Amino acid sequence: MTITSNDIANQAIQEMGDNQPAVVGEWPSFDTSAAGTALNTFYGPTVETVMRQFEWGFARYTAALVVSGNTAPFPWSYEYKWPTNCIQIWAVIPSSLADSNDPLPTNWVLGNAVVSGIQSRVIHTDLASATAIYNNYPSEDTWDSIFREAVVRLLASVLSLSIAGRPESAQMLLQSGAAFESIGETRVG
Repeated sequence: MTITSNDIANQAIQEMGDNQPAVVGEWPSFDTSAAGTALNTFYGPTVETVMRQFEWGFARYTAALVVSGNTAPFPWSYEYKWPTNCIQIWAVIPSSLADSNDPLPTNWVLGNAVVSGIQSRVIHTDLASATAIYNNYPSEDTWDSIFREAVVRLLASVLSLSIAGRPESAQMLLQSGAAFESIGETRVG
């Protein structure tokens, strides 16, 4: 069975209680109901918030970085574009390792620069031909069950306040979502 953003959204609505009607559609285009409108706004940021909590193994993605075309600021030698599907970079590594059992750490920092006329996130490093390890935005069907539950509960908390005006439910669901995030911290990888 394939799991979609619609499944996650409707599970969050059920967690809220109060017999809210289910939504139709997928993020970022849920229906125009009150819940659908709220989900269009809050679904993506909620997923990204939980995704950034820990280095969730299912979200690990490795890709070569692309130079920005700018001269890197001092003291760095290279400036790379932020990957388009990136939520958070975990490591910048060489494209090949001399000794894969003893990799040396690479210094890098996040920054911003004007790239092709648009202010953008960038990565500064001294590493030529760099590769990044980061969490991208994997489909809901690949999510870890604990991650899914943390997203559902945090989303239910947000929806409780935004469409039902029930701060006590929002607080309870927020606390239970944090509990699932804590469980996830022990098994990330």
